[in-house]
Amino acid sequence: MIELGAVLTKNPNAAYRVYDGQATVVLPERSEVHVLNPIGTTVWDRIDGRRTLAQILDAVVEEYEVAPDEARRDVLAFVAELREHGMVT
Repeated sequence: MIELGAVLTKNPNAAYRVYDGQATVVLPERSEVHVLNPIGTTVWDRIDGRRTLAQILDAVVEEYEVAPDEARRDVLAFVAELREHGMVT
């Protein structure tokens, strides 16, 4: 399981664009396209190689007024999916 102190970085080959609150992420080396919902886009936008996962989680809780435990569970699961698809390291 990923630690909340982890600092993630986006795959440098990932191309993305945000439109109407949703990010579309293209991974050319895998021939994959992923469309992220608004909360996923918030997480994606904040993955910058500087912020910890805890800081990203705090932003989600504040922006979406969701319970911290629920946000933690969902964000950790989402980040695990991003890692599984090679979108972040």
